[in-house]
Amino acid sequence: MAFPERMRKASFEKSSRIVLGLDLKPDQSENLLRKALKIIDEVKDDVCGIKVNLHLIIPLGFRELKAIVDRAHDFGLLSIADLKLNDISSTNIIATDILWGIGFDAVICNPFVGFEEALGPCIENAHLIGKGVITLTYMSHRGAVEGYGLDVLMEGKPIKMYDLFIERAIKWNVDGLIVGATNPALIKYVKGRVKTIPIFSPGVFVQGGDPKEAVRAGSDYLIVARAIIESNDVKKSAKEIKNITW
Repeated sequence: MAFPERMRKASFEKSSRIVLGLDLKPDQSENLLRKALKIIDEVKDDVCGIKVNLHLIIPLGFRELKAIVDRAHDFGLLSIADLKLNDISSTNIIATDILWGIGFDAVICNPFVGFEEALGPCIENAHLIGKGVITLTYMSHRGAVEGYGLDVLMEGKPIKMYDLFIERAIKWNVDGLIVGATNPALIKYVKGRVKTIPIFSPGVFVQGGDPKEAVRAGSDYLIVARAIIESNDVKKSAKEIKNITW
């Protein structure tokens, strides 16, 4: 089963649109692996996936990351590696081969690097084994406009950088797009363009995005990190967010 179908299945089974961002800060007073596993145990019924970024990928080893991914899989949750991969194909393939070996179901990539001798072989290899590639379209931070909102020329016509990335997502047959929840109007615009390609939206709560507005605009999944992992009651927070967005 391809990644988008498995993602939809997990979402339906958990009645949740929430992908938990395990953006844990290094803390000498508590073991990162133990803390990550504890959080997964607490939210397992209220999220449909986890996203692991450099907060854990850099300090943890292969075995520790695999333990996190395996724990997520034990509960029917999908796992996404957030590297914003952006390199030549040989490097991308080596990186994703390692991620697939750990057990990750998908990886987030930057489409700026292009297709030929860049993301193309990575996407093709991922699809051969049922893995997913999610590409950036518009991030959730305030400075996103400085890059994703730039004017560029496409076939002699001025368009926005995010329009170029939308076109690439469609042409490359990617498995998802990142569009920040802080811009519901853009989510609606992107959804109208990509139709069935799922939209993953970070930036709710702490960065100012309204989860309900993002879902109404067309977000399929909400990437939620600090509003859950920094909560005094992780399980309660995950359940509350799940209930207001399903």
